[in-house]
Formats: sequence, C-alpha cells, structure tokens
Amino acid sequence: MAKTALVISGGGSRTAFAVGALKYLYTQRPAIEFDIICGTGTSALIAPLAALGEIDLLEKLFTSNSTADIVNTSTLMQRFPHHNSLYNATALTLKINNIFSEARFHALEQLDKEIFVTGYCLQTNRTTYFSPRSRNTVQKDYDVVTLHDNNSFREAVLASISMPVFMPPVAVASLPDHVQQFTNGGGEYYNPIKLAIDKGATTIYAILLTPADPEEDGIEFKSLLDVLEKQIDIHTNGMSPTDLKMTQFFNEAITYLDAVKENMKQAGIPAPAVNNYFDLPANNPFRDKKVINLHIIRPKAALRVQLGGLEFIPEEMKMMMKNGEETAAEILEKKGMQ
Repeated sequence: MAKTALVISGGGSRTAFAVGALKYLYTQRPAIEFDIICGTGTSALIAPLAALGEIDLLEKLFTSNSTADIVNTSTLMQRFPHHNSLYNATALTLKINNIFSEARFHALEQLDKEIFVTGYCLQTNRTTYFSPRSRNTVQKDYDVVTLHDNNSFREAVLASISMPVFMPPVAVASLPDHVQQFTNGGGEYYNPIKLAIDKGATTIYAILLTPADPEEDGIEFKSLLDVLEKQIDIHTNGMSPTDLKMTQFFNEAITYLDAVKENMKQAGIPAPAVNNYFDLPANNPFRDKKVINLHIIRPKAALRVQLGGLEFIPEEMKMMMKNGEETAAEILEKKGMQ
C-alpha cells in the first residue's frame, strides 16, 4: 500500500517555520494523511505532536517560550571545565516531561502511523531513529529502535534536540547496558527521505528550514563562541544534501528511462524486448525504484536566528511561523493541489 511521509529538518528556533507549514497542511489540506513522520532537533518535538494532530499546542509552544524556557546560558564559564556541555538543559528536560505525558505516549503507541525522532550515537557513530511503535531494524546506514516506555521516549526526544557542545548528550536508559549517549541527529547523517522510502513511502512532504541557495552571512565572527555556534549550526541542523539530491536524481532518471522505453516501443520494438534490454538484475541501480512524489517546502531566504537557533524569541518565531504557513500555501497551490 502506498504511504505518505512527512519529514522535517532540524534548526532550533527555525522550526517555527515548520509549525507554520504544518498549520497550513492540517487546516487547508486535511485530506493529506501522513503514515510516516520523522523529525530531528527541535522537530523531534514537532513530529509526535503533529502525529497526534496537536497543531494548536505546537503553535502555543513556539509563540510563548523564550530561551530561558529551553536552556540556561548564564552558567557558561562555571560549566566549561567540569561538564560535557556549555549550557544547562534542565528547563528543556522538564518541558519535555510535561508535554509527553503517559496519556500522550500511549496515544502515540496506538496510532496507525510510524513516528521517528532522530539521534546520533557518540559511541557507535550511527544515526538512530527512535520510535514508539516501529520494529527494531539494523540497516547499512541507520538503526531503528523501538521504545516501549515513556521515560525512554522522553530521553530520545531530549537527545534529538540536544545540540552537541552546547547541550549535554543523553543516555537512553532502556538500551543495552553498554553506554550509548545520543545528541542531535541532524546534518549530514540525517537521511529521513531514505528512511521514508525504505518504509514504503511513495509521496513525501519535506519541510526544510534553509533556502535552496545559501546566502552570505555578512557577519564578522570575533569570538570563539560565535565561531563554534556557526560550525555546530552548519553540521547539526538541516538534513543530508545527498538524501534530497539522490531522490531527485532517481526521479529524473526513472522518468527519462520510461520515456526512452516508450520511444523504443513507438519505433516498433516489442515491449518484452524493450523490458529485456533494460532488465540487467546484477547491474541495474534502478531495479525496484519508483518515482517519488516529492513536495519540498522551504523558505526563499535564510531564517534569521541567534546562537545557531538556540535563541528562542517569541515575536521572531511568530514571524517565521507566518512565513512557513504562507510558503506552504504558495508552493502547494502552485503545484495545483486544490
């Protein structure tokens, strides 16, 4: 059965843009039902709540919380020599525990959907997709781990949001007894489109938080902290460029090959012969590949944030949310999705 997936990149406070896009999808395109939802970074908070249809709660979370509700940035110098992060994420831990009640976790387990939050393991150097109801899987490029209790799920969400260096890595208690610490699963190792295709998705909505063409920053970086924030922002937010490009490449290649086959048939070559020409099982990279109906929703210009997205300013997030809602409407209506 064909499935529809929603994948969301990470980006700290930028994910307010994704909330706006979801608001449009859920209110103006209610016929679209997502079978698979995947998030990382702050979108690990969004994915489960979107699966439950709690868009109003997401809007409230991203318009009423400020930086102090997420991380404590005032203890940097005291923490530097003795801790595994520069900032204290106790406030975020309490917020996640409050949001993901036992009732919500039970509701996620009962959904006829697969929800994934993404972490990167510092010990195994592998991307892990945590889920409250999917099956454990070990693939070449990633692991899928099923979490059967709410505390472990909360830990997974916290780990996914935790930006390395600035926020502490998180050990998921229910995993095997050897130490496994997880941090933000975004960046070059985050391949949610591949995950969705592996799970059977033929239609994918991808909400990205950066423009297609990166802009010049125009800022002179004068402090070590500024440079660190910039580098970590680059390497942990967003999703793997290869994930998107390979999907687009296969779409274009399959469409082209189908056109070539049709031309050969029109030229009088029997259909079985045409299929035999292209059916080389040992060397065919297109075997069993299908065109993916891919919808990309992303801002036209860079979303301006502070501290690499760790600065949460309600008024700015309201503007990003409005941007996301308007952008989703423009892109999907341009595609003729009435």
